[in-house]
Amino acid sequence: MNSRATLLSAAIVAVVLGALYGWTVAPTIAVLHGTVDSAELVSVAAVLGVAHPSGEAVWLPLGRLALEIIPASEPALRTNLLSVGLMAVAGALVAVAARQWRSETPWWGASAAGLLFGLAPVVWAQAIVTEVYALQAALAGLALVLGASAAEGWRWRPFAFVLGLLVMSQLIGLALVAPLAAVAFVGSRGMRARESAWCAGFFVLPLLYAMAYLWLRSDAAIAWGDTGSARGLVDHLMGGISRDALERSPRAVASAVPETMRSVLRQFPPPVWLLLIPGTLALVRARADLALVLGVWLLLLIVFISSYLSEGREDYLQGTTMPLALVAGWGCVSVWEWVVRYLTDRWPRVALGVVVVGLLAWWAVWVGHDASLRGDTTLVAEARAVLAGVSEDGRVDTSSDRETFPLWYVTTVLHERPDVTVVDTRSIVPPVGPRH
Repeated sequence: MNSRATLLSAAIVAVVLGALYGWTVAPTIAVLHGTVDSAELVSVAAVLGVAHPSGEAVWLPLGRLALEIIPASEPALRTNLLSVGLMAVAGALVAVAARQWRSETPWWGASAAGLLFGLAPVVWAQAIVTEVYALQAALAGLALVLGASAAEGWRWRPFAFVLGLLVMSQLIGLALVAPLAAVAFVGSRGMRARESAWCAGFFVLPLLYAMAYLWLRSDAAIAWGDTGSARGLVDHLMGGISRDALERSPRAVASAVPETMRSVLRQFPPPVWLLLIPGTLALVRARADLALVLGVWLLLLIVFISSYLSEGREDYLQGTTMPLALVAGWGCVSVWEWVVRYLTDRWPRVALGVVVVGLLAWWAVWVGHDASLRGDTTLVAEARAVLAGVSEDGRVDTSSDRETFPLWYVTTVLHERPDVTVVDTRSIVPPVGPRH
């Protein structure tokens, strides 16, 4: 495989996505698909606490590091820029994976896969706010890249470690981890017992770290749940209070699948839908093992999204965009090979290429216009307005995430009105303030 072509495709994707995300990034905490977890995550990262189940032990140290080293005046902008960087890297890794799994993929085909992933509306929306999804996407892309090497019998230890991080970042990562690990193991014709033990240890290492982090930080200024006890720790890691969001009958799940499928397809411009057909055929012929991985991954995610009841369920669509973007990239290559056979003149090919690039640019403008949070300071303004009406050493009772988390951010991270105690009356999150 030509390493220069691989680096070129990755660099193009990273630069384009980084520039687009950076232009539209939120200047502070912001709403993402009805949720205000960005305010919570920045606040928890600032005190190295424990976030909502499953605790976000993998993301929080990265968030704290971003708060310390990224040069931006607004703390939330620093963690927003962390998302920008991680999602741009995720897109670049998709391009690398396109060539790792199919070395005959040209640089422009790999770039197309990475850009189609990065320009998906749900991906763009997650890339410009503080959230854990950008880290999850970067880990998924890295797992695909290392999975290609593992299937050839090498890089198994880093592959196992990344799989462990993927699961600990979000449990839904199992949808990729299980089929990818199985296919890589079969493709490499197994491993010796000693190497298997090493890989098992590397896979479990992120779990041990997450447990240690949640236990050690159970008494932080902001710490959800009782992670200081063994039972509370396990319950938090396994999802805790969010498990109720998956309660849905099989019939209800089945009835929700068509709408989920429509939501998945809306992440790409309509012409790309047609590319999925030749891309799938080309993939099955060339790499049936990878086709199995991507198919199982996509199926499991669709079932999960269809069974999820809580607000923000569309954020999990991000996972479906990666396998489909890869297939679409390979489909683009297949279609171009067909076009070349029939368009022997150079200029018609050039004209067609210009049209395709123009359509991709139009899609970027369309999605960017809808996703952009440039200049949006709504949440901070609302929190400051509430605090302005609170007496000295007062208390604010809240009853929703939209009320609670922005107040956390303003009092804990911006250090405005630190005398105020914020008490969420739902009793599922800790009170935050001088009385805590």
